[in-house]
Amino acid sequence: MTEKEFKAKTEALKDSCRIYRKEKQTLLDMEKAGVNTGDFSKAQLYLFIKEDVEFVEQTLKQIEKVCGKNARLLIWLLFVEERTQAAVAQEFDITRRQLQYSVNKWLRMIWEEE
Repeated sequence: MTEKEFKAKTEALKDSCRIYRKEKQTLLDMEKAGVNTGDFSKAQLYLFIKEDVEFVEQTLKQIEKVCGKNARLLIWLLFVEERTQAAVAQEFDITRRQLQYSVNKWLRMIWEEE
């Protein structure tokens, strides 16, 4: 994977994570209400939201499987909860540089397995 591809994929993951919590709740609400498959636009919206939610969840599962629970937690805090690198690094008693290096390493590990 080239550096350009890695950066693009990382940005796509960050974008998906930014809206994950809202989409996850919307998905649950739609499932609870029952998606009306006769309404094409709602059915399409449901499928798009489901795809985004599954992408984030599968990525986090893969990170946990390959890199461990702490890796998943750190990426969750950074990408989904949108905490700053400084805050997360301080919480785990590491430097921002160590945090960034680890995140990049973990993401490369899971994406190079694909």
